[in-house]
Amino acid sequence: MDAPNFLIIGTAAGGTSFLAEKLVQHPEIYLPKEMRPEPHFFYKSWEYSKGLDYYRSRWFASVPKTCIAVGERSSSYLFGGSEVAARVQLAYPDMKFIAVLRNPIERAWANYRYTVLEGLEELSFMNALLMEKTRIAQQDGIWAEIQPFNYTGRGLYAHQILAFLEFFPKDSMMLVKSEDLAARTREVLIQIMQFLGISMTDFEFGPATDHTSVDIRDPRLQKQLRESIGKPYDRLVEAVRRNELDAVVAKETVDPELVDLFSSNLTSNKSVMSDEARSYLKEIFIEEIELLASLVPFSVSDWLAS
Repeated sequence: MDAPNFLIIGTAAGGTSFLAEKLVQHPEIYLPKEMRPEPHFFYKSWEYSKGLDYYRSRWFASVPKTCIAVGERSSSYLFGGSEVAARVQLAYPDMKFIAVLRNPIERAWANYRYTVLEGLEELSFMNALLMEKTRIAQQDGIWAEIQPFNYTGRGLYAHQILAFLEFFPKDSMMLVKSEDLAARTREVLIQIMQFLGISMTDFEFGPATDHTSVDIRDPRLQKQLRESIGKPYDRLVEAVRRNELDAVVAKETVDPELVDLFSSNLTSNKSVMSDEARSYLKEIFIEEIELLASLVPFSVSDWLAS
């Protein structure tokens, strides 16, 4: 059993699953084969309360001796800011971090669409943005921590990075532009391997899982389906993302009529963010993006251009 020496800390809907599925192929890198659920150990209080022995045995019990870089991916960690950073620093003061940062305007839109797919969101995107602060304040229990309706807060990268830098040196963090990871994948992966101290820069990474992009026709119906289907619902959602719905349905005990409703409510026609929502988000993020420009090794000027 080994302890992690690097964490992929975010951001949600930013490309962390793509990165993890690339890195896990490398023989000198260990990431848990179970990609979902993510550990979220340092973020979720009920996970953190189980202690480090639980964390290490749950996620790092079978690390091969050939692995130099041992890590895990929890897209909540960057959002967790100083509280997460303090918990990690207490346990692993020499930790390295990789943060994949996507245009926060597009990230919020992708986050919303996935929350609709999960059957948690029934408002339109614009209404969800306008109601965001009210809904966050109304949540309690585990939902107050998970904050599924906090679409803009997860895009405040500059403040989140600065929170981590209160506990760790700047050279412990590698900040990756999501758009660069998508467009120049091999180049970025080589940089990440160098950051992790991996020598095999000539390793050929195979393709990551093709995550199907879908939208929901009727968010309210999707929320009703989540309540009706129960526990298998999350597995159906993940199967949709991996284009494996038929195979998963065959293994689950789900009312066929509900499955038909679930399938018919999906559409491959990707919806477009409204101009109203885009303008609203630009106003929210403009100062944050300007601050971020001084912290990251890449240009973010294009994030406000569209």
